[in-house]
Amino acid sequence: MESEAETSMARLKVGIVGAGSISELHARGYQEDPRAEIVAVCDRDEDRAIQRSLDWGARAYYTNFSEMLENKEIDAVEILTPHYLHASQVIDALQAGKHVSVERPLALSIEEANQVVQTARQVGKIVQVYEPCLFYKPLLDARNLIDAGEIGKPTGIRVAMTVAKGQSDVWDFASIEDEASLWRFDPQLSGGSPMLYDVGYQTFCIALFLIGNVEKIEVWRSETAIREGLKLDAPTVAMWKHFQQDCYGTMTLNYAPERKLRTPYHPLEATIAVEGTRGTIDIIRSSDPTQLEAPVELRRDSRKVAYGQRNTAFEDSFVRATRNFIGACLGEEDPLLGANEARQLLLLTLAYQESSRRGRAVNLQHG
Repeated sequence: MESEAETSMARLKVGIVGAGSISELHARGYQEDPRAEIVAVCDRDEDRAIQRSLDWGARAYYTNFSEMLENKEIDAVEILTPHYLHASQVIDALQAGKHVSVERPLALSIEEANQVVQTARQVGKIVQVYEPCLFYKPLLDARNLIDAGEIGKPTGIRVAMTVAKGQSDVWDFASIEDEASLWRFDPQLSGGSPMLYDVGYQTFCIALFLIGNVEKIEVWRSETAIREGLKLDAPTVAMWKHFQQDCYGTMTLNYAPERKLRTPYHPLEATIAVEGTRGTIDIIRSSDPTQLEAPVELRRDSRKVAYGQRNTAFEDSFVRATRNFIGACLGEEDPLLGANEARQLLLLTLAYQESSRRGRAVNLQHG
């Protein structure tokens, strides 16, 4: 039951564009927060737009994004569309007077990202780039341990990303049923290789959050044929050096279609190790609720200490990210990943892509 204060408060009215499988996780945060409500849904598939509007209690549905933006009732929009649409849709929404939350990436080029940042500044609206990994509580716990000096001076970070097979057709790229995800394999639509923004971008997001900025990147990328005409950018290895620190990072991307994760969501598992002069922190982020490892472990002085619950819900990080956006729109807090920060992450991801294309290291300028 809602309290009298909750029912009387003015709610943030949200429109969601892009009603695919990931939208369920995004919608949950609004449904569980008394400060907001979903009032409109937009998807090119009319049947899906209708179904989602019924599921979420929205009063309106659209198949055209421009028409949804004309709805004066909407305060904010959540953009969950293919990458190539992000920048233009964010700008259109800002100019329509809406706050914006957009799935990664903010844009596909620095020029587009600059346009978004400039538009947001001109209209005075919030832009958040949705990055649930930053709201994963074990990652926050690990950051606190690092800041407290529990592992001494960080000297290295290792990120292992594994794309496995889930319980649904989400990212089941070898199946004809996953046609909705095939835009990822078109560089013009995805902005690069299929896993560039789901793995490369997310890796740098974690590395920046835990350690700090990056000054040099080198990538070795292979490809795995998964069906006729489709290749996944795995196995891939990346290395980088953190800016003005003797701290180095590595990322490995492995495609494991014979490994099953018990999840209806994206079958991506990340294991992270941060090494220091005094100890090591291990973090695991998985969409499989049956994984047995503690989400955070500190190893130091021949001892191992586990932190947090063994089963940390993957979905909860999405809810926390949505709460941050709602709070930012209401003036209660700042977005954790705003347009300026997302532009920096885009720069790193583009350098990652350029290194894999050129076959040599790419240096980034700072200052």
